Amino acid sequence: MIVFENVSKTFQEEVEAVCDLSMEVKDGETLVLLGTSGSGKTTTMKMVNRLIEPTDGRILVDQVDVAQQDPIRLRRNIGYAIQHIGLFPHMTVGENIAVVPKLLDWKKQTIGERVDKLLTMVGLQPDQFRDRFPVQLSGGQRQRVGVARALAADPPIVLMDEPFGALDPITREELQNEFIELESELKKTIIFVTHDVFEAVRMADRIALLDAGHLQQLAAPAELVEKPANEFVDQFLGQHRFQLSLLTRTVKTVLGEVAATAGEDKPAARDARLHAADSLIEALDTFKRTKESVLPVYERDKFLGNLEKNQLLDIITRVLGETEED
Repeated sequence: MIVFENVSKTFQEEVEAVCDLSMEVKDGETLVLLGTSGSGKTTTMKMVNRLIEPTDGRILVDQVDVAQQDPIRLRRNIGYAIQHIGLFPHMTVGENIAVVPKLLDWKKQTIGERVDKLLTMVGLQPDQFRDRFPVQLSGGQRQRVGVARALAADPPIVLMDEPFGALDPITREELQNEFIELESELKKTIIFVTHDVFEAVRMADRIALLDAGHLQQLAAPAELVEKPANEFVDQFLGQHRFQLSLLTRTVKTVLGEVAATAGEDKPAARDARLHAADSLIEALDTFKRTKESVLPVYERDKFLGNLEKNQLLDIITRVLGETEED
């Protein structure tokens, strides 16, 4: 668990980037720090691994003040992925991923196994990518390697600073989907920074919305969208309330609201199935693209049932009515 106790950060120019922040990040959850440029979200995240030191207050990781820990040792035990990746150009993909495990004196065989496992996990075939250099990769592939490197030493905490922000929309959505599927397997405590409310709603277990260094609301995505705490939160969500409402509901929640159509687990191509973490918008797009009236639902490789298009449309109509009432 990560605990912020009355944390503030004022820079030399007397700019207060973070003001009296108190909150907890639960073990195993993905907390998204959301806000516009200058809201204090990146500063907040960087104080966890002491890339920035707080002016006041304390940050505790597993009940230990990070200020009492050696910063180098602390950072080696916290994964860190950033927007511009920062891969070492003179190192291969495998060597980039292995940096922290080598510093921790892992055995060579263990490092090799970990590199291959992580490459597979982020959708890159080890035999094809292990020995390539960053210049030989696309932007999306480099970002995958950056995520793998952040996970290399199996840290309990991972900090992610707009990790998909520099990617084109299609690659960004693809990586978001892959990461959402990985979250249940990773079981990490993740602090994820973004300025994109749609990305925040998709990725988060809870969202901390910041403005000018002040915490405006800390809530699950559905609560943030449906019950804004104040006028700022309401205005920040703007005219996107209906779309956000659809994004906060997933195929898995729909299966809990309607009786999934009985049926066998028939083989289906990955692009002709629904995933449990898909939003209602993504599910509707899949029905439109495949022209199917019924689609199977999977949670990774586990078959959960079948969902009818009409059932999905009924739910969407109901959400639209609720949004208009608000």
